[in-house]
Amino acid sequence: MISKQAQNQTPSLILKQITIIHLALVAGQILFGIVVFAIGKQQPLNPKNDALIYVMPAIALGCFLVSMLLPKNMIGNIKNDQPLLAKLKLYQTAFIIRMALLEGPSLFGIVCFLLTNNVVFISISAALVLYAIYQRPTRQKIEDDLNLGYEEKAEFEGTDKAY
Repeated sequence: MISKQAQNQTPSLILKQITIIHLALVAGQILFGIVVFAIGKQQPLNPKNDALIYVMPAIALGCFLVSMLLPKNMIGNIKNDQPLLAKLKLYQTAFIIRMALLEGPSLFGIVCFLLTNNVVFISISAALVLYAIYQRPTRQKIEDDLNLGYEEKAEFEGTDKAY
């Protein structure tokens, strides 16, 4: 059954999968943030958790930088002579890694806000979510990132205009 599923994959189906993954990851962070913000303690800031105020931004910055570099490196290692579906699967893997590196510190920041009621944490999480939204996969972004040729772009669009 897995081999049939792999055979039925098309470039447009992979694009839909990547888009659904992106939507699910971003929506989960947003909904969790809204719930935590709504049930947050109605008390003044608790300055006793000094360690979190340094640790969380450091983790967020580190993961943000790695999310920019690692997937770009992975995409750069994709060979031009590979078939389009193989390129798209590798791109999908790189994209999931990028989103996971953004989601982890975002969720950690939301939990830190829940524990301390410090708005700095939820602000950092909101910035990470906004950047994740900006990373929304589109056909054009994928074509540009993979440096697809004319024939591959035609195959990706679902119309085989290459003769």
